[in-house]
Amino acid sequence: MFYTYKEGDEATLLGLKVVVVLFTLAHWVFLGFILVIIATLIARKQPILPGALGILAVGLAERFSFPGALEIMFRALMLSMQNLLTIILLIGMVVALTKLLQDTGADVIITQPLQTLRDPVLSYWVLGVVMWAMTLFLWPTPAVTLLGAVLVPTLSRSGLNPMAIAMSLAIFGEGLGLSGDFVIQGAPSLLSKATGLPLASVLDALWPVVLASGLAAAAVGDWQQRRLSKHTGAMTAILPHTQAESKLASKAKIEHPKNTDPAARMIGFLVLGGYAVAIAILILGKIKGDGASAIIGGVTLIILITGTLLKDRGNAFSTFVEYVRHGLRFSIGTFTPIIIMAGFFFMGTATGTLAVFDRHEPGFFSDFATSLAQVFPLNKWVAGLFVMLTAMLGSMDGSGFSGLPLTGGIAVALSEAAGLPLAPLAVLGQIASIWTGAVLIPWGFAAVTAAVAGVEAQTLVKYNLPSYLTALAVAYLWTMMRL
Repeated sequence: MFYTYKEGDEATLLGLKVVVVLFTLAHWVFLGFILVIIATLIARKQPILPGALGILAVGLAERFSFPGALEIMFRALMLSMQNLLTIILLIGMVVALTKLLQDTGADVIITQPLQTLRDPVLSYWVLGVVMWAMTLFLWPTPAVTLLGAVLVPTLSRSGLNPMAIAMSLAIFGEGLGLSGDFVIQGAPSLLSKATGLPLASVLDALWPVVLASGLAAAAVGDWQQRRLSKHTGAMTAILPHTQAESKLASKAKIEHPKNTDPAARMIGFLVLGGYAVAIAILILGKIKGDGASAIIGGVTLIILITGTLLKDRGNAFSTFVEYVRHGLRFSIGTFTPIIIMAGFFFMGTATGTLAVFDRHEPGFFSDFATSLAQVFPLNKWVAGLFVMLTAMLGSMDGSGFSGLPLTGGIAVALSEAAGLPLAPLAVLGQIASIWTGAVLIPWGFAAVTAAVAGVEAQTLVKYNLPSYLTALAVAYLWTMMRL
């Protein structure tokens, strides 16, 4: 039986109208695999295989035939790929540009003013703000790699605490930076696809709560690093070739010689000037959403082409291909697991029901929430906590992105069941998901940051925990005031 629910299906119980939701076998299979995926994440295993098997199992439960299940499986993955392709291309171009900057030494020139920092408090905030700005344009992993390789050796030798450096990079980078992702708009775009909300609506609801929660978390991080400096003083493990020198920092001595490429300064100015023009176009033209992503992508591609010609005129044809290949290899590798996970969770949305099953119905998530609302009283406080818990569980693999399709689907379902605005709930889920992957999971972005700064990932998570809890608390309270 394929039919689940349509508006107007109601029964009367004790004088109250009750919406009847008829669960099919596909409902139970979908719900069962959600629980399997959550259990896999808690066990610190990759949930990709359960996600792929879940798509196939739901297809079998829907069509009761293997060929039909294969068709549904392909449709689900195609829907996911179509929604993520823009993000994959944009991030690939950005990573390719980052590689060009590192090869020419232009990254050293761009960050040269930061290498004179000496005051710990000032360094924490200045490094954090620069990391935030670079995350908006380069994404966190390329940004932390670039900054870490160039600045960590210099700042560490000047007496700054490597843990304070790592805290600043994590809190301002993937925490404050990626939870908003206002320029590349990868996270908001994925949330928009998962919820059906216009991207502009997501961004409008996103920026105030991201800034409020992020700045509060950064202030707590500053308090933490002051306490750390007070109790430990200057770090003892900051000498060259010790454990406080990260692998990337040591590698930087080879990758960034004193004699940079002659074109490095021109490329550095080209990057700064190009993105400044892009920002001006976005602001003056009031361009948001996909249009803004397209402009950033176009500017990045122009800078990459021009920079390649300046660096390597004779071999520019082959060099450009290598940069593009490097960038796309990174982005495709990053998003390959997310494509499968998103394909599974998209099946539970109204958009996925139409695209995958060819039916105009609310979707599995909406049916689950409608049934849940009839059993438990749903208000904004409970709905907000449920969305945050879902986001945290969905990010247990260390990637805040992997939890966004599930979080978006749950937010849609709960907003309909409780009669709440969708955008604030969905945005709350995005913030909880990204912050969890950024600072709470030691095998996620925290591991990258810890490797760059030369500290233990578990210790970094411990020191960042107050900032993480502050960010979630502020985001939750802000959202409750909006609802």
